[in-house]
Amino acid sequence: MVKVGVFLVVLGFIALITFRLVGSSIDADGFLHEPFALLPIGFLLVVVGCVTALIGWIKRRVQSRSRD
Repeated sequence: MVKVGVFLVVLGFIALITFRLVGSSIDADGFLHEPFALLPIGFLLVVVGCVTALIGWIKRRVQSRSRD
């Protein structure tokens, strides 16, 4: 579960970095063109990944203490 969380966090950071690398532009009519969908997707993946990793880490700690 921790590995899944780390994977989601990495995907989130990749989405956020991609947003910065692609950039935005304004066309001749004055419309802004940017990959805005990458922002909420990136932040959502980071948050969900952190929560998933934290839950997995807590479960692992509780299980290891219950065996002792």
